[in-house]
Amino acid sequence: MAQMNEKELNRALRTGLPSGVFLLYGSDRYLVERYASLIVDRAVKGDKTFNYERVDGAKIDFDHLYDSILTLPMMAERRAVMLDDPDIDKLSAGDLDKLLQILNDAVEPTVFIIAIKQNEFLPKKSSRCRKLLEAVDRLGIAAELGERSAADLAAFVMKRCAAAGCTISRENADWLVSKTTGELIAVQNETDKLIAFTQSGEVSREAVDRLVSATVEAEVFSLSKAILARDYAKAQGILSALLYLREPAVNILYVLSMSFVDLSRARAAISAGVETSKAAADFGYKGREFAMRNAFRDCRKLPQQFLRRALEVLARADFELKSSGNDEKIVLQKTITELFLLLGEERA
Repeated sequence: MAQMNEKELNRALRTGLPSGVFLLYGSDRYLVERYASLIVDRAVKGDKTFNYERVDGAKIDFDHLYDSILTLPMMAERRAVMLDDPDIDKLSAGDLDKLLQILNDAVEPTVFIIAIKQNEFLPKKSSRCRKLLEAVDRLGIAAELGERSAADLAAFVMKRCAAAGCTISRENADWLVSKTTGELIAVQNETDKLIAFTQSGEVSREAVDRLVSATVEAEVFSLSKAILARDYAKAQGILSALLYLREPAVNILYVLSMSFVDLSRARAAISAGVETSKAAADFGYKGREFAMRNAFRDCRKLPQQFLRRALEVLARADFELKSSGNDEKIVLQKTITELFLLLGEERA
């Protein structure tokens, strides 16, 4: 079978549980865990005491794993075995051969799931990972579960709210997503918090602002927006709040610098006639396409000369923070002031 993404895997599982072998991997570990559990639940109905076994991937007993794969289910249609988070790239050649042999012998009524969560699985770089992927492609289903796009996450928020008897606007769902790390588990946790608070009716923007703990990225994004809006008081207020929360100055400056890098890339793409989606792909914004969309929106009135000079200001501030021993708060305040002065010069 061909390799699948999350949507294709979801579609396959809705039409019934395919038999054989599953390989689940990808950048969103929560999704790997979620789909592994879903497959186990589909394979083994009810009590899993006798018909489900989790094998620790950190210390694989291959003889035991082989026996478990061949064990028949007890008073049930199927049995499930999950090899939990093996580090495929560190397996010896002999152990990899044993695992591939077990894959070949895994047949109905056993469902064999290899779930790679914490360990890296990079078939483009690792020959061992590539061999395993090719074997699973022949025998079952391999699914790469990467982070969902911001649009998909917002749709997830709206659907989850609706299922709980609440509603949330697309704008507020987008805002919630922007205040998180972008991982599904983080978005789900924050959504459930809002549902518990709201109980029924509309989830308000005020509730999102009040209850959702913003990441540094979200707060610094607000800082960059305040700078571009020429709102000096708001920018300094956001900076003061971040410093009050003891966020390291280097982190604040890094995220602020990256937001200006986003703007510079978007401005260059617009000048070259490149569309947003292609620019996001070319610059490696997979899972963060929203950042490029926002940059496209915000950069159109900004001259490239201003963005170039702004990056120079930010680079000097980075050097000063890391080498001079000057007061970090003063360095950041001075940097923001310099950015405002640059904006004033461009307006003039």
